[in-house]
Amino acid sequence: MNLRRTLAANLASEAEAYGYTLSVWGAGALLIDAYGVPALTGAMAYVFGALVGFAALAAVAFRGFFEPADVETADSALVASMVHVVSTAGSLTAAAAVVHLLEPPVSLAFALVGFSVTVAYNLLLLAEELFARRLKRT
Repeated sequence: MNLRRTLAANLASEAEAYGYTLSVWGAGALLIDAYGVPALTGAMAYVFGALVGFAALAAVAFRGFFEPADVETADSALVASMVHVVSTAGSLTAAAAVVHLLEPPVSLAFALVGFSVTVAYNLLLLAEELFARRLKRT
């Protein structure tokens, strides 16, 4: 077993989920700082918002909910693109904007942040990947 190659494979397969986890956790921390620890309603609203955001992106990506989820796997363009600084920081910025600029009521805030962090992270992840692929070509 080649330990370095195995580590590289593990990191490559974990990269998107790791960045998303940081974004979701960070957005939750922003909400808790602004609104306190949520009751069941707030927690459910946060999860609901994230699910709606994910479902919206999936519907666009797969052209509907009842299409086959066949996807070509693509190798990452550059190792640096696995760190996801832009998508993580950008999605937290979107969450902070919802919390501090819109200042919605508690349940709506949790739903909007769940939605915005999911959508922003995934769209910014696409932008990072496109940028990394262009850098790789030059």
